[in-house]
Amino acid sequence: MGSVGSGAHNYLRFEKLPLEKGKKLHKYKVTNHPLFQDIGIIRWRGGWRQYVFTALTHYSSAVVVIDGKRYLRVEDIFEIDMSKGCHQKIDEFIDKLMEDWRKSLKKS
Repeated sequence: MGSVGSGAHNYLRFEKLPLEKGKKLHKYKVTNHPLFQDIGIIRWRGGWRQYVFTALTHYSSAVVVIDGKRYLRVEDIFEIDMSKGCHQKIDEFIDKLMEDWRKSLKKS
């Protein structure tokens, strides 16, 4: 994948995904905007009671089925380089989601 550089605020885009059936909280796709590359998903992790960032390691089309089992070829796994600024931007976004979630609990 490639680096998104030190100016993460110009490079990362967060897209709210449609709510999945049976879920209460949305997922958010994180994209390297200039390169149009999806780098991960921010999602709610119920057991941890917080949002987490999961970096993408492959495209779903890279998974092959052999004898009914799903495999990922090593050559289809890719690396995602992120600067400290990118991590900070993702953390800031998660902090805002957590703040909104806490406020929603107080309203209930």
